[in-house]
Amino acid sequence: MSAVQVVTTGVMLFALYRYLLSAIGVEQMGVWAVVLATCSVSRISELGLSGSVVKFVAKYMMHGDTRSVSEVIQTAVISIGVGVCGILVTAYPFLTWILGRIMPAPSLKDALSVLPYALISLWINAAAGVIQSGLDGCRRLDLRSFIMIGSNALYLLLTVMLVPVYGLMGLAYGQVIQSATVLLTSWFILRRELPILPFAPFQWRKNLFAEMICYGINFQLISVTGMLLFEPVTKGLLSKFGDLSMVGYYEMASRMMNKLREIFVAANQILVPVIAGLHEKSPEKIQEVYKNAYRILLCLGLPFYSGIIIAVPFISELWIGRYERTFVVFSLMLALGTFFNNLNVPAYFAYMGIGRLRWNIATNIVTGILNCVLGVALGLYFGGTGVVAAWMLAWAFGSSVVIFAYHSEYSVSLSELFPVENKWLAVASSLGALSGLFIYYSLWKKMNVFMPGMLCFGVFLMLIFPPLWFHPLRMRFTEWLTQNI
Repeated sequence: MSAVQVVTTGVMLFALYRYLLSAIGVEQMGVWAVVLATCSVSRISELGLSGSVVKFVAKYMMHGDTRSVSEVIQTAVISIGVGVCGILVTAYPFLTWILGRIMPAPSLKDALSVLPYALISLWINAAAGVIQSGLDGCRRLDLRSFIMIGSNALYLLLTVMLVPVYGLMGLAYGQVIQSATVLLTSWFILRRELPILPFAPFQWRKNLFAEMICYGINFQLISVTGMLLFEPVTKGLLSKFGDLSMVGYYEMASRMMNKLREIFVAANQILVPVIAGLHEKSPEKIQEVYKNAYRILLCLGLPFYSGIIIAVPFISELWIGRYERTFVVFSLMLALGTFFNNLNVPAYFAYMGIGRLRWNIATNIVTGILNCVLGVALGLYFGGTGVVAAWMLAWAFGSSVVIFAYHSEYSVSLSELFPVENKWLAVASSLGALSGLFIYYSLWKKMNVFMPGMLCFGVFLMLIFPPLWFHPLRMRFTEWLTQNI
C-alpha cells in the first residue's frame, strides 16, 4: 500500500505541476517553493516527537499496554500543538527577514503574502504527522496510505478550483484546507484502530513526555540538520547563483525524485515498528530482517533508477510540454543521488527501531556540511547547475556513513553491500540507461516523442530482463506469491 500511495500521489503530482506551469508559471512556483523551504526551519520545534511515537507505540503494543499507547499519542499531539504554535509565532519576524534577504525584490510581496498560510499549514501538518506516526506504530501503514492518497486528490481538486480565482494565494488556501482534512481524518481513523483514544486529546503525561524527549532529541537532531542544511540551503543557493526559474524546475525535479524515492522509503518504514518489536523480544532476528530488506532494495533499485534516467527526457516533454534542459539535467543528477541515498534506508530504519540514532545523526550532519561547502564552491564556478551537483554529491557520499557504520557495528560483511547475484543486473541496468539516453538524443529531433520512447524502453527491457528473470530474489518472490495467493 505504501508503494501504491507513492505511485498514485506521483501521478497526481504530475497533473498538479503540469497545471501550475500553465496557470501561474514557473517563477511563481519558485516563490512558493522558497517560502515552504524557509518555513521548514520552524520544524525544529517538533522535538522529534513524530519519530518517538512510532517507536514507543510499537513498544507498548508489543506488550499489550493499550493505555500507555493512548497516553503516548495524546501527550505527543498536545506537546506538538502547543510547542509548534509558540515557535511559529515567535519565528514569523525572523522568517520575513530571511525572505527579504534571499528573494528577488519583485517577488518579495508575493512571498510575504503566502508566508502566514504556509506556517499555518506547517503547524497543522506537524500535529497530523504525530497521529499518522501512531498508525505506523500500530503497523497500519496501509491506513496512512489511504489517507495520503485521498488528501493529495483533494489538494489537486482545490488547486484547480482556487488558483484560477486567487492565483498563488489559491495554492496557499488549498494547502491549509488539505492539512486540516488530513489532521481530522487521521485522528478519526486512529480512534477506530485504538478505541481507547478519547474524542479529542486531553491527557498529558510528564513521565511519557520525558521518555519520548530523551529519544526524540536525537531524532530531532536528524530533522534539524535536514531542515537547515538540505532543501533550504540548496534552494537559497539556487536563487542566489541561478534564478527563480531554476528554483521552479529544481522544485519539480526534486518533488518527482522524492516521490519516486518514497516508494522504497515508505515500503521500508515498516522496519521501524518491526525491529522495535524484535529488539524487545527476539533481537537475534534483526540482522536477518535487515539483510533481506537491503537485498530486495538493491535488486529493485538498480533497474528502477536506470529506467527513471531513461524516462527523464520524456517526462520533460510530457510534463513541461517541451524538452527543458534545466529540468532534465537537474533530474538526472538527482536520480543518481537518490539511488545512492536509497541504499542507506534499511540501515537508517534499523537504527531507529533499535533506538540508537548517533549514526543517523552523523550521516545527516556530514550530508549537510558537504551540501553547504560544495554548494557555495560549485555555485560560484558553475552557477545553479553546480549547486544541484553539490547536493547530489553530498547526498550520495553522506548517505554512506550510516551504511558502513551499521555493517561494522553489527558485524555484517561489507560484501553484503553488493551481493554477487547483482553483478549482471548492475551491468545490464547501466548499459540499458546509457543505451536509452543515446537513442533518445540521436532521434529526438528527427521523430515525435513516441517512437524514440518505444525504442529506448524496448532496448532497456531486453537488456535487464535476463538478469532479473534468473535473479534468486525473483525466484523467491514467485514462490511467495504461489504460497500466498
